[in-house]
Amino acid sequence: MATTNATINITSDISPGVNISKSMTMHKLQSSTGIEETGGLRTKRFTAASAVVVVEEDEYTNTKASKLYMRNTGSSTSNFFYVAKHASAAAADTDAETIGKLYGGDWMLIPYLADVNITVAPNTAETMTLEWMVFAEN
Repeated sequence: MATTNATINITSDISPGVNISKSMTMHKLQSSTGIEETGGLRTKRFTAASAVVVVEEDEYTNTKASKLYMRNTGSSTSNFFYVAKHASAAAADTDAETIGKLYGGDWMLIPYLADVNITVAPNTAETMTLEWMVFAEN
């Protein structure tokens, strides 16, 4: 039986006493059994400001448990990746389907229903690298 754990530690001087440390074990849907599948850690180098589907909606079972990890490996404070559900959303800051922006060093870990494509688009044609991994129950 596989076990996959995720841990986040947040400390801040914004407000006294901000010290959050949480862990979770990634489980199969409605189970205490760990998620046992992954698409592997993937990386892609981008050299154009074009939207690209990085996770296909039919790659994983959408009625099961999945988590999506993504990270912008760069360090730029001005260059970022739009992250979106559906291909049409990634290149527009105002589209309701855009999840957010990953600036240099930013990362995310979210539950993923696997019923939509996950698309990214750099805001620049400068070289940028994205890494991602899906943890899934297939």
